[in-house]
Amino acid sequence: MDFTVFLTVMSGVLTYVVGQLLLKLFIEPVQATRKTIGDISHSLIEYANVISNPGVPSEEVMRNTASHLRKLSAQLQSHLYLVPKYEATARLFALPSRDKVLSASISLIGLSNGVYRATEKVYEQNASDVENICDSLSIYLPDDERISKAVPVTRSE
Repeated sequence: MDFTVFLTVMSGVLTYVVGQLLLKLFIEPVQATRKTIGDISHSLIEYANVISNPGVPSEEVMRNTASHLRKLSAQLQSHLYLVPKYEATARLFALPSRDKVLSASISLIGLSNGVYRATEKVYEQNASDVENICDSLSIYLPDDERISKAVPVTRSE
């Protein structure tokens, strides 16, 4: 009788420990990655006026925007190391692949650099970077806000 009680208690403790390991090693890092992607989506909207109008806002606004975008890039890349066995975990939890995370991170750095200069090329590059970030992280971007709208194919008959 005492041995049965011991096994019951030990199986309960083991279940709790395994559950906590799964929670701390997989679930929480995955949730943190999703939160960072949500923060990026939020920031692309919040700072759209600065990103779309480089060189126009005050120096302080541009500096704060650039710093914020750079921090998001670093935070996004850090998840590649915080989520164990990233590629397998990404497939299991529908996270972006390692290559897509790195591509989005590079585009965030590009945006952080692109808020200062106001040239035609920078406008297009910023719009392209926003589009790449959204596509890489599966963030919705309406077709009318895309710079690389599909060109209709015409058939010659």
